[in-house]
Amino acid sequence: MLFKAIILILLGFVIVSLFTAFYYLMRDPASGRRIVKTLFLRVGISLFIMLLLAIGIRMGWIMPHGFGQ
Repeated sequence: MLFKAIILILLGFVIVSLFTAFYYLMRDPASGRRIVKTLFLRVGISLFIMLLLAIGIRMGWIMPHGFGQ
């Protein structure tokens, strides 16, 4: 259960990072450096989540299932 909570918290950080980049884009479109930094952070967290999911499946902490089962 802790593993799933960590994944959900990280997904929350991804959403916050996305809206932060949107805020910077609307507030000051010329400051592309901050926008790129927050989007880079979002991509990094997303890759980390995928890595954690792969580890979780491999270790048996989470069980994937197909749709319609």
